[in-house]
Amino acid sequence: MNRLAVTAAGLLVLFAFGTWMAWSYVTDATFVDARYAQNLAEGHGLVYNVGDHNPVEGFTSLLWTLWQSLFALFGADPVLVAQVTGVAAGVATLVLLMRAVDGAAAVVAGCAYVLFLPAYFHLAGGLETGLVALVVLRMAVLGMRVVEERHVVDLEPPLLLVLAATLRPEALIAVLPGFIVWFRSRRLSGQARVGLTIAAVLAAGCVVWTIVQYSHLVPKPWSDAVGSIGFDGAWLWSTVVVFAPLLLLTVALLTWPELRRVGVFFCVTVLAAGVPLVLFGPPEADALHRYAFTVFPVLCLASGVAVAAMAGVRFVQAGVGILAVGWVAVAGVMSPGLPAVANTGVDLERTHAAIGRALADADVPAGARTVAVADPGVIPYYSGWNAVDYSGRNDGLIADGARPDSVVRTHDPAVIVVPSPGENIPDTVHDLDIPIAVAGYSQIGPFQARSGSWQFVFAKPEWAQQVEVKVRAAVARGEQQYGNDYSVTVNRWLNSLKD
Repeated sequence: MNRLAVTAAGLLVLFAFGTWMAWSYVTDATFVDARYAQNLAEGHGLVYNVGDHNPVEGFTSLLWTLWQSLFALFGADPVLVAQVTGVAAGVATLVLLMRAVDGAAAVVAGCAYVLFLPAYFHLAGGLETGLVALVVLRMAVLGMRVVEERHVVDLEPPLLLVLAATLRPEALIAVLPGFIVWFRSRRLSGQARVGLTIAAVLAAGCVVWTIVQYSHLVPKPWSDAVGSIGFDGAWLWSTVVVFAPLLLLTVALLTWPELRRVGVFFCVTVLAAGVPLVLFGPPEADALHRYAFTVFPVLCLASGVAVAAMAGVRFVQAGVGILAVGWVAVAGVMSPGLPAVANTGVDLERTHAAIGRALADADVPAGARTVAVADPGVIPYYSGWNAVDYSGRNDGLIADGARPDSVVRTHDPAVIVVPSPGENIPDTVHDLDIPIAVAGYSQIGPFQARSGSWQFVFAKPEWAQQVEVKVRAAVARGEQQYGNDYSVTVNRWLNSLKD
């Protein structure tokens, strides 16, 4: 076994360990996607609520949700499918990095990717992040091969373009440089024409279906998060600091005449992925630079190529490689958002999932099983109840401009769940006037998820006793299983790993 193969095997062991460390982390948004997928698998369509006649595209990724629904048809848990697929995409990314280049380039690229701790939370969190990064990297590898005048299968770039577009809007922009480089070189080949035709048919079908189903093209979570054109200097600076050595090495490719064309291509790809986020602002919940992770493997690859170009001076090559990998590894561990992310899965299980499962078990008639929530993922998913998402992400009326107060009043939910940063009931949440909305309801709780995060449960008097018994018992079991440490610290997460 050669040295590179031994390195790859070692990195896979580290990858498995990192995945285990992050496995408890699942985002609330993952459960939103899973709810859509489950409803589709059961024949209700891509809707948040069964029988919804004004559906909203509240899931984050069309292709990702369809993928989960495929397995849900056979009884698989969509959340587990999402997590496993994300990790598989991470393994494929590592393999692609190690195979796209040789020697020192492969070692630097692979080590930078594997030693970046936030990567494991992005992969295990259940969202499409890992698959998006894999698609962007694959297009970058193809673009590099075209620039170097190497062979490329011409069916692949057009299909990757459609794949990116159906995964996440900004992924389409990130793969455009690779597609354009390929198109300029190969647009007249027979395979290229076939690939373009297939891609055009698939794209047209997705556009028509989306417009007919939802009356818009951009998913609601994205359109809500992206504001007017501006300049998000804070996000840009924090991201640049984390990836500084990788960015510098990518730009350094421009200084080698034989690598200049490849360097230009990598730089344009990085700019294409980053500029939309800088101008429009990254979407909400960009924990641990999740949206910058789209282009992170490309930065790893470009940095590996740059370090390999220093082969003439071995000690410089080794020093630069160690510095780049070490910086990224330390920056990941020291990320301010790591404590909150690392403990999110446990906190959701202890409260949100417990409340959701309790509602599922509560002796409330089917016709009355409606819950109003601000966090539209975990509680509705586990409860199976009809849900009023007063954040507006999954409610067509609110998305069209209706006031959350009137929508909640119209649905007359049996239970209203209200998040709060403290033990006091907030006045408003997502423009919902809480005191008015819960007037006449019986209060249950509050229940603490973590420091600075509480959940108030309000139930109609006729169902209050049934709901309270189940919710309190479920939360108590959650506290017994996960403890009553609510601090947002890395130490709490590390202690949970020891257990």
